[in-house]
Amino acid sequence: MNTFIFDIDGTLLDNVEGYLYGLQKTLRRHGRKIAIEDLTWTNGRAGVDSLKELGFGPAEIPVVHEEWREDSKAFLNHVTWFPNMQKVLTQLSRHYKLGLVTSKDKPQFLEEDKKYHFSPYFETVVVAGEAKRNKPFGDPITLARNRLGGQPDTTVYIGDTPTDAQAAADAKVAFALAGWTTPPSPAVTPRIAVLQQADDLLKLSKLN
Repeated sequence: MNTFIFDIDGTLLDNVEGYLYGLQKTLRRHGRKIAIEDLTWTNGRAGVDSLKELGFGPAEIPVVHEEWREDSKAFLNHVTWFPNMQKVLTQLSRHYKLGLVTSKDKPQFLEEDKKYHFSPYFETVVVAGEAKRNKPFGDPITLARNRLGGQPDTTVYIGDTPTDAQAAADAKVAFALAGWTTPPSPAVTPRIAVLQQADDLLKLSKLN
């Protein structure tokens, strides 16, 4: 592998629950009481796509999406990188091409980039709406791979959700599961590896 493309939420940052609780709060405001476990399917998907599937109309989605963003902030005060991840990304970036594919829209990504400083590690970032179709389609991964000059058979996408696994398969690249967030199951296949800690990325890259 010489091209590594990463998801953000649940893969680089320990923040998945914060967005779920934020969505739950937003939905309650709109008269919908939904258990957290019944919202996990939204992980890894563009917010506008999730809201559409939740039944919001085109005129409502921009407003509700902004409410979700604001409601999530109360649950994201103590978000951190997963242990040792930045050190590993530094090592990988010295030898390989690194990119990001995220379901965040551009304003949300730029806001988080100011906090967590993704930019030094990654040569390209693809946000929601930038490719023809969002995840679970492979278009964003293919766009990032093309920007990096990578080939499908030497590219791996690292993520933590069934949506990520589906997108990697659709893009015809390998998928590695961020096992620190999601345990292996048939829902997150096919995959070439289950990573248990950031250092496992070095084994995947044959850097050890």
